Amino acid sequence: MTVAAVILLAAAVWIGSLYLRPFGRCPRCHGQGHVRTCKGLRRAQRLGSRTVHRLARSIRAEAERTRQQRATSASREDQP
Repeated sequence: MTVAAVILLAAAVWIGSLYLRPFGRCPRCHGQGHVRTCKGLRRAQRLGSRTVHRLARSIRAEAERTRQQRATSASREDQP
């Protein structure tokens, strides 16, 4: 049971780090900025960060739709 909790905690921390810091050092130039992959920016998008951001965006959009539906249904109930 504790091993599963540790694994879940580690996954949550990793996903949180992808959300907060989507870019990391370029793996090819190691942050030196002389490889065309990073175009001299010394940063590259981390694996999985796009997926985490898309998921967060879809969760926020769904929450907003739910909030709007509740507001609409509440306003309909107020009208006779």
